[in-house]
Amino acid sequence: MKKIFFTFFLFIFSIENAHTEEIILKIEEHWNQINSMSGKFVQVDPNEEISTGDFYFLKPYQSKFFYDNENETVITNRSLLRIVDKEGYQTNSYAIGNNILKNLLSYQFKINEEFQIVKFETLESKYKLSIKLKNNDSENKITLYFDKDTLDLEKWEIYDEFSNKTVLEFTNIKKNI
Repeated sequence: MKKIFFTFFLFIFSIENAHTEEIILKIEEHWNQINSMSGKFVQVDPNEEISTGDFYFLKPYQSKFFYDNENETVITNRSLLRIVDKEGYQTNSYAIGNNILKNLLSYQFKINEEFQIVKFETLESKYKLSIKLKNNDSENKITLYFDKDTLDLEKWEIYDEFSNKTVLEFTNIKKNI
């Protein structure tokens, strides 16, 4: 009886795992077909402060976040995250290094090759994918939420090495314009 139960459990587990892999490959394929993306965002930082604004992604590696009612814009490229003021003068910059977002904004987002899947869940209307970089000892991870029907990226939660969470929710999304 134990063998039958164990065999049944392995069979169900392998079916579920194959289904998960299929969904992850579809998400990856869909994301890799997007060269640019823009829209609105709502950001909740680790202190529970809420900011809003417009965002733009242009692969590879480029992003820009214009914050409403703030004097700063965040711009990324392959190597730097820069903060500029309203006049366009750089006020600060940080090296990106081997960052999860850098990989997300590369030409080819390869989930199984570049990332360790921490957790995958199917929610009512979304897929929730938590990943971290392979061969990286830091506690940095990102949880991505994709719409079940369109596979569009709707939200991300970024966790830094101190487990601080920053959430960005995306709306009014336009792709490949």
